Amino acid sequence: MDNVKRILVPIDSSEIAERAMQQAIKINRFNEAEVHILYVADINKLAINAYLSGNVLIEIEKAGQRILNAAKELFPEGMKIVCAYRTGDPAEAIRDYEKEISADLIVMGSRGLGLVRGVLLGSVSKYVLEHAKCPVLIVK
Repeated sequence: MDNVKRILVPIDSSEIAERAMQQAIKINRFNEAEVHILYVADINKLAINAYLSGNVLIEIEKAGQRILNAAKELFPEGMKIVCAYRTGDPAEAIRDYEKEISADLIVMGSRGLGLVRGVLLGSVSKYVLEHAKCPVLIVK
């Protein structure tokens, strides 16, 4: 894992996401890389997303920021951490953010808090694995 400058860790509040963060810490044991923690609020799945009020969107963002802040606390002090919040389709948002930061590695859980928990590889993980330009480490 030489020359890894930017590690992208997409998260939700699942146990698998926490394991992905722990794996990113192990990979970045010498604190040489910048770790980007990305939380994507999937407001597209809300049937009424076109009618969400500003207050609801603010509350969704606050919840996302709380998840990011809690995740950041899991990383050792001194590790370079960047927190990012996005809305939209998680798979596409992860792919867009990967390009935005020129990620060298993506570390993510095999599945998150989606509707189908029994699936071995979730649809978001599968999409990222197939479309990412950098290596992807899938954590179970």
